[in-house]
Parts: sequence; structure tokens; C-alpha cells
Amino acid sequence: MINYKIIARILCSMAVLETILLIVALAVGIFYGESGLSNFYWSVAISSAIAIALHLFGKDSQGRMTRREGYLSVAATWTLFTIIGALPFIFGCSTERISVAFFEAVSGFTTTGATALGNLDTLPHSILFWRSLMHWLGGLGIVFFTVAVLPSLGTGATKLFAAEATGVSVGKLHPRVQTTARYIWGIYISLFVACMFSLKIAGMGWFDAINHAMSTVSSGGFSTHQESIGYFHSPAIEYVLILFMFLSGVSFTMLFFLFIKHNFKYVFRDGELRTYIYILLGSTALITVCLLFDGDKVFSDFRNALFHVVSIQTTTGFTTNDFMVWPRLTWVILLVISVIGSCSGSTAGGVKCVRLVAALKILQNEFKRILHPKAVLPVRIGSHTIAEDIIRTIFAFFTIYIIIAIAGTMCYTLMDMPLLDAFGVTIALLGNIGPALGHTIGAVNPMGLLPDEGLWLGSFLMLAGRLEIFVFILPFIPRFWKKD
Repeated sequence: MINYKIIARILCSMAVLETILLIVALAVGIFYGESGLSNFYWSVAISSAIAIALHLFGKDSQGRMTRREGYLSVAATWTLFTIIGALPFIFGCSTERISVAFFEAVSGFTTTGATALGNLDTLPHSILFWRSLMHWLGGLGIVFFTVAVLPSLGTGATKLFAAEATGVSVGKLHPRVQTTARYIWGIYISLFVACMFSLKIAGMGWFDAINHAMSTVSSGGFSTHQESIGYFHSPAIEYVLILFMFLSGVSFTMLFFLFIKHNFKYVFRDGELRTYIYILLGSTALITVCLLFDGDKVFSDFRNALFHVVSIQTTTGFTTNDFMVWPRLTWVILLVISVIGSCSGSTAGGVKCVRLVAALKILQNEFKRILHPKAVLPVRIGSHTIAEDIIRTIFAFFTIYIIIAIAGTMCYTLMDMPLLDAFGVTIALLGNIGPALGHTIGAVNPMGLLPDEGLWLGSFLMLAGRLEIFVFILPFIPRFWKKD
């Protein structure tokens, strides 16, 4: 029997948190002297009412949270946050389509960064800040944040932590889950502050610097301008973003050992980090060569290649120009690295480098086993041995990822989209990347061009990808609701 009262208590904490964030965005609007802030007043009122209702329902909750309730709490939290997060867009008349408002909120909290809104330069500061704030909170996970700041969750924190950080383990820095979460959030906030000041020094105004810093460290990609980073025409800004996008794609466990413990040997022996760097450097070199065949601007071609490779591989999704006008081979490279993504335990999306390395090691062992049937061949990444249950999970993840990618592509083709666009949009949303490979819906075209059913499907893909599929899919399986 599922304890709905304890879930309501968790959701109450989340609703209170989102109410506070809405008030912060409202304060930004007041600071800039904006009129017509009723969209945030209404949003704060509705969010507060939801929090009060959840509190009344779950105030006398008893018992311990089970793993099933942990998974359900995480899925319900992300759904609740996106519904409330869409309210400022609906009440503010940023769009007349509810599907667009919901898609924008999902894209914000899942740090996908694919926008369905047009004319970003005309939007009020409060709305632009709200979009970036959604990124900032979603970067390390809404539930992860709550575990860090709300120790009142008690033993339930472990269940929430396990449900939020699904897949290959990122490692614990401390025996207590709350302490681990605080360490990681401390690094996250430090990166944000450093990125913000660096962008300001590079030439951004304070508002742009704050918003783009939140988008960068969260591997999100929302910009305050329709042209994204191309609006600034600044190599200095691009190199600053390259650095912080790269760092945000590294496991925060590795960043802890690098910046806090100064254990450089441990960091650079990590097999996943080396794979991440090799893919990034190799892809940059190949794309630079491809671009040089189309021109003779060596430094700008290298910068363009490096910027977009880091942006796409970390699934941040910033752009400086339309990469769909590049040679077609570059499309293939960008598509491959967008699927792979960067490191587990980072803010980035994709399938993660560790899963790719593990899958290749497993295949290598299978070829050896054909020649030596009785050989014992453990799967190792660096000095770590991958357990059999993790191996099964990895292949289950790849299987369901492929199934969802194919199903999503088929659905979009039924909406009269070209095959390239349908596949590109599916991968961009499922991998939480942002810009898609395609001519109709591409690197510089907003997702608002999709029909309503396409936006609802896209919202599902983004949530499934952000929760690494299993957590979001579990409640749709009938067995999940049956008594043990």
C-alpha cells in the first residue's frame, strides 16, 4: 500500500520551495519597474494554495518511506514543478498555447534549453529570469536540492537520493546523504559565482551574466536573446562559456576531489573523464578540419568547432550560428556526441560516457569469451569493477532508450515532419540537448513551430530523459501499483 500522506509531505516542501523562487522572480520584475506582474502574483497564490493543501493532507503522515514511494515522489515532484512553473507564461500572456507554456517549463527544469517562445529579446526581465532560475534549480535536481537543505526528510532522504540519482552510481562523498548533497551543491554554487563574474569581466551586463551563468552551470542553454550567444559577437565570452560548460560536464564527485581534496591523480585516472576529454578533443579536431575546407579562417573555425562540440556534448545547447549550414559530416559528429553526452554525476544529459565505456568493455569481453569460453572476464573501468546488476541495468537503459527514440521519431513523422527533423527533435529532447539537427526545427528555430501534440510529446521525452527514463516510466507500469 502506497503511503500517499508521506508523499504529500514531500510535495508540500517542493511547493514551498517553488513559491519562494516565484517570489524571487517577482522581485526581479519589481526591481526593473515592470508593470503587469499579475502573472507572478497569481502564480505565487496558486503555488501557496497547493502547498497548504498538501500540508493539510500530509501533516499527520506516519511510517517510513519505501523505495516505491521514493520513485513516485520524484516523478510527482518534477510533474508538479513543471505545472506550477508554466503558470507565469500562461498568466503573463507570453503565449496563448498551454502546450507552449508547459513545454517551456519542462525544458527549463530538465535543463533541455529548447525554447518554444519567439522574440526573447522582447520578453520582460522577470520572465527571462524565471526561465534561467528553472535551469539553475533543475541542474542538479529539484529533489537533490531539497535533500541538501531539508534534513527534516530524515530516512526518506536516502530513498529520494536513490531515485533522483538513478543509473550508474556517481559516488558518495560522505556517509550521510544530506552532507553529500551539500558538498555537491557547494561546488555547484561556486561554479555559478565564478562563471557569473567571469562573464561580467568578459563584457556581459550583470543581468545577462547572471542568467547565462545559471544556464551554463546547469548545462541548460536558455539565453536572454533569440540569437543565443551569437548575439554578443565576443570570442572572450565564448571561451569563458567553453570553460564552464566543460567543467559542468565533469562529474561533481571528480570536481570535489580536484578542487577540494586536490587529489589530481585520482581525477585523471578516472576512465570516464578521459573518455569525455578524448571525445571532445577528437570531435573538435574533425569538425575544425571540415570547416577549414569551406574557408580559411583558422582561429574562428577552431573556436566555432570547440564551442559547439562542448555545448552539444555537455547538452548545454548554446549556439553562436546555425550549424546546419556546415558540411554534413559535422552533423553526424554532433549527433553522435549529443547522444553520448558527458560524465555521469554531472548536470549534463545524454546516455553518459560511463555507459558507453561499459558497453564497449562488455562487447570486448564477449569477443574474448568466444575464443576462451571458460575465461572469467570482469568488466573494469579504470580500477573499478562493474557489478553484474549494473551491467544488466546499462543494457536495459540502452534498450529502452532506443525504443523511445524510434517511437518518438515515428510519432513526429506522423505529424508530417521530415525524417531528419523528426529524428533530430526526438534525440534533442530525449537527451536534454536543446538545439536539434533539422531544417524545419533546427539549431536556430524555436520548438514553438511544432503542433500542440508535438509539444506534449516533447515534454514527455524531456522528462523521461532527465529522469533517465526508468523513474518517469515506472508509474506507467501496472505492476508498480500492485501490492508486494
